[in-house]
Amino acid sequence: MRTVYILILAWVLCPTAWAQEAYKNWAKQAPLLPAEYFLTEEARQVASNVLSFQLTTGGWPKNIDFFHEHCDRALSDIEGTIDNKATSTEIRFLMRLYQATKDTTYLNSALRGIQYLLRMQYPNGGWPQFWPRRDHYHARITFNDNAMVNAMRILREIYEHREPFLSDIPDSLCTQAEEAFNRGINCILRCQIRQQGQLTVWCQQHDEETLQPVGARAFELPGLCQHESVEIILLLMSLDNPSPAVIEAVEGAVAWLQRSRIYEADGSYHWARFYNIDDNRPFFCGRDGIKRYRLEEIDEERQRGYSWYGRQGDRVLSLYPAWHSLHSSLR
Repeated sequence: MRTVYILILAWVLCPTAWAQEAYKNWAKQAPLLPAEYFLTEEARQVASNVLSFQLTTGGWPKNIDFFHEHCDRALSDIEGTIDNKATSTEIRFLMRLYQATKDTTYLNSALRGIQYLLRMQYPNGGWPQFWPRRDHYHARITFNDNAMVNAMRILREIYEHREPFLSDIPDSLCTQAEEAFNRGINCILRCQIRQQGQLTVWCQQHDEETLQPVGARAFELPGLCQHESVEIILLLMSLDNPSPAVIEAVEGAVAWLQRSRIYEADGSYHWARFYNIDDNRPFFCGRDGIKRYRLEEIDEERQRGYSWYGRQGDRVLSLYPAWHSLHSSLR
């Protein structure tokens, strides 16, 4: 009971944290809704919430629980984003509702969302976290939380006519989506970091002009990032006809994952969240922005409030042998 009280108190004192958790429920649950749900009145009510939060740019803000929250405020000071699966989740939801009802209100809103994704892409192929916002790390090319990868995946679904984009997407928009996806792949290849001449992985953010790795929040310094790089590698591995450059990128990234594992005495292993770009040494950082090499040296809130270690790379390594067998001869 005491734990529940503490959680409630935390949510009251920190409404932003509560909003983020509520939104995560929306972003997690919306894609899992069964087809029959989209024939219900409840689906239309949720869609009404989604429509009410769509911005004039065509995108959506993050951290809105569309299952429960209806827009009762001006949106002029809210920015669209692809962070936390925002915009892509809403587009898919509306397209599924359109496929079930054929109500063009939902189709038109989804098409505006797709156009937002296309407009926010930089000429070099990268996507910022927010658009048109241009301050600090919000304008950087963002791999953090799979922002850019999520944008690219939905564009691929569109031009390949995957569910729920099975019909009524203009051919011109499909062509634009494919071109944007290909520019994104080229940007990913150009952003891949070399360490002493060897291809490695990616930073959470890259400069939108130079493509160099850059920091974001105070505790997110520039570095090689296992966590974010995994989804990038998996995206590259999913390409049907990878170019020699894509194959080289995957091979370099996998080699980095293999040599960067941190082994324990019992033979188990994991990866750190960040590694130095120059010497591959794992590092940590608190809200003071000072790089440290022992987790216990940063403030306790950041020790517990961030995923400093992980095993995400296992997903890549489990698929790599079959992928390598299929594509290695093409290099």
